[in-house]
Amino acid sequence: MAWEDGDLTAAVNLLERATANDAPASVWFDLGVARQDLRDHDGAARAYSKALELKPDYAEAALNLGIALQDGGAPDAAIGAFARAYGLRPAIVRIDRDGADLGLAWPPVARRGRAARGAGA
Repeated sequence: MAWEDGDLTAAVNLLERATANDAPASVWFDLGVARQDLRDHDGAARAYSKALELKPDYAEAALNLGIALQDGGAPDAAIGAFARAYGLRPAIVRIDRDGADLGLAWPPVARRGRAARGAGA
């Protein structure tokens, strides 16, 4: 509810409580999205990393990890995360013919809900 009401701080607090126990990867993903919406790139990267630890084939988490790392000023680490996302699901990342344009096939941040449902977590 807090998320839908636009209270991202409350949403983060609720999601942090949910992750205190054995939360599935999708809850960690949602925490990452909420933190990213608050521009807490380091916190988002930690949450996406945990989601990937729990579900190594979670392409959306790898994609969003790359975005959080890039936005947080770690472009080399971001490239690694984007490569992982591409390795998991090539259609998630778009590269033009000459390789000069690395782009995202999904919206800039894979959103809560849609990606979590697709992840099966």
